[in-house]
Amino acid sequence: MSSDTAGNDSSKSKRRRRRRRRSKAEGGAEEPRRGAREGGGGGPAAAASPEGGGGGGGERSERSGRGGRRRGGDRGERGERGERGERRERGEPGDDAGVAGVSTLNSTRNLRKRRKRKRRAAPVSGLSRRRRMTHTELEELEDYFNRMPKALLANLYKAIGGQPGRVADQARMVQLAVRAISQGKRLGGIVKAMHERERNALALLIQCGGVAHSDEFHRELMNTLGGHERDWARLLVGLAERGLVCASEADDEQFFYLVPDPLIEHLVEHIEAELMLSTFQHDDVKVRDARPFCPPLDFSITTLATYIAQRPPRLTQQQEIFKVHQEEMDRFFAQLWEPGSELFHFHIDFLMAHGLVELRGDRLSVNQDVVEEFLNLDDQDQRDLVLRSLEKRFPYAEWVLWAVRSGRGAWIAEQHLQALYRRWTRGEDWRRRFQRGELAATRTNERESWSFAPLVHCGMLELGEWGQEKFYRLTPRATALLDPPEQDGFSRFYLTPSFEVMAPAGLSPQILFNIGSIAELTGCDRANTYKITEVTVEQGLERGWRREDVLDFLRENSQIGLPENVEQTLRGWMGGHGDVELHDCMLLTVHKGWIKRVETSRELKPWLLHRFAPGLYAVDRTRLPELMAILGEAGFSASKDITRYPGDTEQSGARDRLLGLLAEAREGADDPLARAQTADTQPEDLHPVPGSGASKSTKKKVKEPPPPPRVTPREAKAILERAVALRQKLEILYVGKDGARNNFTVAPERLALNAQGEQVFVAVNVANQQRLTWKLLQVERIRPLS
Repeated sequence: MSSDTAGNDSSKSKRRRRRRRRSKAEGGAEEPRRGAREGGGGGPAAAASPEGGGGGGGERSERSGRGGRRRGGDRGERGERGERGERRERGEPGDDAGVAGVSTLNSTRNLRKRRKRKRRAAPVSGLSRRRRMTHTELEELEDYFNRMPKALLANLYKAIGGQPGRVADQARMVQLAVRAISQGKRLGGIVKAMHERERNALALLIQCGGVAHSDEFHRELMNTLGGHERDWARLLVGLAERGLVCASEADDEQFFYLVPDPLIEHLVEHIEAELMLSTFQHDDVKVRDARPFCPPLDFSITTLATYIAQRPPRLTQQQEIFKVHQEEMDRFFAQLWEPGSELFHFHIDFLMAHGLVELRGDRLSVNQDVVEEFLNLDDQDQRDLVLRSLEKRFPYAEWVLWAVRSGRGAWIAEQHLQALYRRWTRGEDWRRRFQRGELAATRTNERESWSFAPLVHCGMLELGEWGQEKFYRLTPRATALLDPPEQDGFSRFYLTPSFEVMAPAGLSPQILFNIGSIAELTGCDRANTYKITEVTVEQGLERGWRREDVLDFLRENSQIGLPENVEQTLRGWMGGHGDVELHDCMLLTVHKGWIKRVETSRELKPWLLHRFAPGLYAVDRTRLPELMAILGEAGFSASKDITRYPGDTEQSGARDRLLGLLAEAREGADDPLARAQTADTQPEDLHPVPGSGASKSTKKKVKEPPPPPRVTPREAKAILERAVALRQKLEILYVGKDGARNNFTVAPERLALNAQGEQVFVAVNVANQQRLTWKLLQVERIRPLS
């Protein structure tokens, strides 16, 4: 080895020596560890041996140095790389160490393996760093802070870690405050550092809508959380010094607590635990009036509409169903509701209010076109219509359902739900009084309790009892209403050779209603049962069904297809009905199975004036009797009726009413939690809370005229209708497509629906005398002008 080193080494000899040194290092490092594991050899002396002793490790290393790469095994290439990586991970010396295999003292430096990919952040930290505000929201927040009193802005900026004394001007302070709040982490730090009672008080104030009368809110905190009034007043002063709570202008020590509107959405995110209702679970909770079968509303509404279409009940002069017919319906729907229950009346009222059912003579009749229009609506639109009907029976019904849904199937105590409902109602009262400037304290509704029995009787809530306590949770009917399942589980019905149809409750309501158009409804249970008869098939043909349409519907939606005996019998009942159909515009339509025969017939070709599409032809209106005779001679059975468009005028009007109600339901179906947590505050209305440090240095500003009051779409519609009738001008705050809010003075002319089914109104902009169409949903504030 020394002669090779002294001479002029070639590259080949250098590689050989490196392999030899590497193999020795491997033998000296591996063998002691293996010996220690096996319990023999490889002690301290072996570990210090430069030859890698300890049981003949040197000879093995020498052999593996020359032939280890070719043979593979434990000393192959993968093993060598693994050993080097293992040594680097533990901080052991590599090939450049002075003596191979000598143990060295571990340094205090924590050596880590180099990562190949960038480390991914945890989901929570990633959300806290993510910029969740859009550019428009940032501009609105900046504009809001620019109009805030400087002392209040300085409190908030100081709370999020800034130093107001070192900031040059208010514009720079606004810029830094907006940047800090957009990150989301700064406000979270403030909330995390709060005492539990401070977080609870802030949560209650946000549940009230971000606005609350001072003395009345102190009593609300005492009733809910205990304590003394002066302690809660001092605690709210502490929140005010952090810039989270402000006040309205005080009058005789009476004022309103206000949370700045842009902060509410960010605060809700960090006090979610305090806003949530506590849940309860116990096996001994007894459900009152439990029903084993609670199908979705679309199933029960469709089934009831089918029953009324086939067996129209009579009504008395007091608009009540005859006792005999009522008893028949109670027996038929015994699995869905109790006789004379509120759930049944809710179904009937819903059908009549939306035009699905109407009174013709002394009987209820179904508007088939309106029912089909309703069933083809989106799930969310159907839900909005149902929730709007519930609001008429119980105010804030939608809020209650969403609040109970937050329990995720667990029980919610009635006491906690009543307290939350009380804060909602009082918050709406405080908001109206704040807008009207009524600062006098009252003692109404402080300890008032509400019963949620209307929602229980309508089948939306389950009532549980455990001892003297009452609890609520959503029924499967309400769960399916709020969270429609993506996959119902059943997409087909069962058609037996005996002409019976079994349709389970998870079936599409469109298919259920179509079955009822050609078959008799004979039972209502977990699966509706129908019977196809010759009479029902004839009635279906009168309603617009055609022979091939009936056969295709049964063939495509039946679980076992269309039995041969059923198909032959149906063809015998229907004959050739509907092969050719005439329209009022004198268009001749032909079923796709007969297009070729019609177009190749020499007798019919002269009568076809124009071919719009295969199966759609124009004919001469003046020669209709002659055409009918030619069709009969050619072997075609033409329908006796002529289809006219737009169909029945009465049903067309009912369908328009349904679309109008849907537009109102859409506009009133904003996020209930967002509606319940809207402070409705303007930065000009904010003042320091009396007792805080900022209240001493704040100068009174010249009071500007208040803006128009905030209104809901329903309230805005009523004001517009009155203004159109009285030819009155209005001052509105309109939210544009880009989110910008602008004030306009308009002269409304009429209300209408646009092509998307949204409610709009036509009005003249007084400033430039331009007639424009305005969306009712985008009117945020409105006020009549004298």
